[in-house]
Amino acid sequence: MRLGLLLAALAATPTALASQIPIRVGQVLSGRLVPTDQKFSDGSRYKLYAFAGKKGDTVAVDLTSDDFDANLLIADASGNSLARNDDGGENCNARLTFVPPATGNFRIYANSSSQAELGDYQVALARGRARVAADTVCRGFGPVAGMIEVGQTITGDLSTDDPEFRGDSTYYQRWVLPAKPNQAFTADLVSDDFDAYLWLTRGRGDKIVANDDGGGGCNSRLVYTPQDDHPLRLIVNTARPAHSTGHFTLRVTVGASPVETKGNCRFSGASAARHTQTVGERSIDVGQSQQGNLTRTDVLLESDSTYAQPWTIQGRAGQTITIDLESDAFDAYLFLRGPGITGGRDFQDDDSGGNCQARLTATFPQNGEYEIVVNTAAGEHFVTGAFTLSVTSGSKPKSVAPCRRNDQ
Repeated sequence: MRLGLLLAALAATPTALASQIPIRVGQVLSGRLVPTDQKFSDGSRYKLYAFAGKKGDTVAVDLTSDDFDANLLIADASGNSLARNDDGGENCNARLTFVPPATGNFRIYANSSSQAELGDYQVALARGRARVAADTVCRGFGPVAGMIEVGQTITGDLSTDDPEFRGDSTYYQRWVLPAKPNQAFTADLVSDDFDAYLWLTRGRGDKIVANDDGGGGCNSRLVYTPQDDHPLRLIVNTARPAHSTGHFTLRVTVGASPVETKGNCRFSGASAARHTQTVGERSIDVGQSQQGNLTRTDVLLESDSTYAQPWTIQGRAGQTITIDLESDAFDAYLFLRGPGITGGRDFQDDDSGGNCQARLTATFPQNGEYEIVVNTAAGEHFVTGAFTLSVTSGSKPKSVAPCRRNDQ
């Protein structure tokens, strides 16, 4: 638990104390963190609840939310911190067991773990010990750089102090964006120092849409219309190469602005230069093994939000080959397309290489040029990373080793 949070709990303002919400054992109350709520010294907001406790009784307190990383703090009536928990309730929720040291009044702080986080929650107070969570690892939320509202422009710097995506070694920042139902907005990320890349996600990190060069040049622009008022998150990020840093401007405006669909990025900033290959430069022959990288400059398949990278190969009618796609960065998926192939599962594969690797044995229907498409499994939205692509003559057996990934 952060020291600043504990110190702040000792000095709740008179306004905060006056707005205490009563809660009784056996109650479950719904609430919402909003921009006008009181803040601790670390910038995180809270709502304050009051309950009467009896010495020696045991109570369980839960704080759950899909909008923010829940954090719980319990104090006595004077503000002295007595108990705290961040991720004890599974899925980034907070849970603790509390035994009052004396009969009296106590405070529950329904709080977020990072600054600027907002949204709906439930706080529950029950008699007895809290159930022990099977998993207390928090995935999806993470640190927040701040808040940006529709109509606001901020400037910032992406640096080596920011968190890093493991898949492609790029730095990023999360910014909380309050939303209004059915109000379209346009988000622009502009930088002269790096090739801008912008994501829009829900609270737990579920990706909604992403954009690379829709703002013209190497700037990014995305347009979205929320269906509800749950807060969203804008992720300031860079396209490859890895570890790009620099100054940026993030702007959110009302309404839908035109998005550049094709894009025309020729980035030559000080941080790094962007290097891409055309489809014709990616080719492989039978008997070869090639190293590659799936990146955000590749084709985005809108049906499942995965990236695809084609490699050409010359096929001979009746020739049987085995294609292996291996990666430590993603759950490998590949498919073959070209003359005489009309689709179907005979020309695609997910885990036949064992341990989340792909292996496809296929026979070319005709002579001609075919495409081997490097892809990720459908559940791995927007995932990138290094891979090895190999083609051998003849068939290979399928592996029965199950796919188990624990990288998130």
